[in-house]
Amino acid sequence: MKIAALLYPQMTLLDLVGPMQVWSFLPDVEIQYVWREKGPVTTDCGLPVVATHDFSDAEANPDVLFVGGGAYATIALLGQPDVLAFVAARGERAKWVTSVCTGSLILGAAGLLRGYRAACHWGAREQLESFGAIRSDERVCIDRNRLSGGGITSGIDFGLTVAGHWAGEDVGKTLELILEYAPEPPFGTGRPELADAATRERAGQMLAAAMAG
Repeated sequence: MKIAALLYPQMTLLDLVGPMQVWSFLPDVEIQYVWREKGPVTTDCGLPVVATHDFSDAEANPDVLFVGGGAYATIALLGQPDVLAFVAARGERAKWVTSVCTGSLILGAAGLLRGYRAACHWGAREQLESFGAIRSDERVCIDRNRLSGGGITSGIDFGLTVAGHWAGEDVGKTLELILEYAPEPPFGTGRPELADAATRERAGQMLAAAMAG
């Protein structure tokens, strides 16, 4: 299975690492990390990841296209024609078109989500509709060959769900155990409907500032 994962400066590291860590356990998986040019790409937490391929030599017909999200950096990417052209070209030929967090906005801007349900970070879900997508508040959303996850930490749930979708439930269960994935959130405020009003307001302010750059 050949996976083309888009990188870009200031993307959210965990959006990428969550699913890639899970999928790396699957047999015969080749992951290409792709950006305009090869080399280090700095993520939003300051830790760089390395682009192994550029737009010219990335797999033309990947089995999987994956796009992670971010804040202002993702919004800025929506206006970059070369990026959207790359995503559109690979997405049209990929067997599976996938995203986590606001990565679905990039898929939408590339014309790959018209008529499909898609998940996104709760702070940006409404923007999906401007691209002809049907917004979903699911943590993991599967609509035909469009597979998307909600915000940031959902990338692990997403990676496991998709691995099970591809390789069978037994594989998904086994990977969940290998990863010791048994989350125990310390505060229980990880979704808007679980958080109190003051917490939602603070989170909204922080997100707005991040999206504005």
